[in-house]
Amino acid sequence: MVRTLSQEKRIKLLNSALTLFAHNGVMNTSTAEIAKEAGVAAGTLFLYFPTKQDLLDQLALKIGREQSATINHLLEQAGSARQAFFSIWQGSVTWFLDNLEAFQYLQQVRDAGMISEAAVQESNQFFLYYYNAIQQGFQEGSIKAYPPGLIGDFLYHDIVAVIQHLRRQPEPGQHAQIIRQGFEIFWAGIQSDPKEGFLA
Repeated sequence: MVRTLSQEKRIKLLNSALTLFAHNGVMNTSTAEIAKEAGVAAGTLFLYFPTKQDLLDQLALKIGREQSATINHLLEQAGSARQAFFSIWQGSVTWFLDNLEAFQYLQQVRDAGMISEAAVQESNQFFLYYYNAIQQGFQEGSIKAYPPGLIGDFLYHDIVAVIQHLRRQPEPGQHAQIIRQGFEIFWAGIQSDPKEGFLA
């Protein structure tokens, strides 16, 4: 008889893993500690995630899915490429500030290559809005003809820089201004010069 796995228990395991990974570090957290945090037996965890790599991958996918849902909702109101980029920028910064454990987890695993290539490829579908905004900018002639991957990388790392700055900012009332100022710095770097026109 095939055992039916509980979606509620799966989410609880992922959330417990996220809390421990964010506060103790991925490398310093064992699957036994995650199971204990979730209130289940170690063997139960392996029914849902046969390996720690599976757990890392599924957690990254869960975060990507939830973040992209928020961004895509904001993009429904965007018209120009500039508005699309700002929606992505503001939505990403705000979402991560509201979900700091997710931010701390991704900072550990993203550039360290801890997520499997298969999971990276699967997660790319959640972030097509990055490249849609870039292509829209090219079509409008509103951004310079830089390689899309380069623009995407700068966008991501500039967003991270603003989040890190805001985490050190003691005045929440200044956050909106800083988010916009950070975006203006990014946009100034990719915006086409009207005097030069769009470089095809």
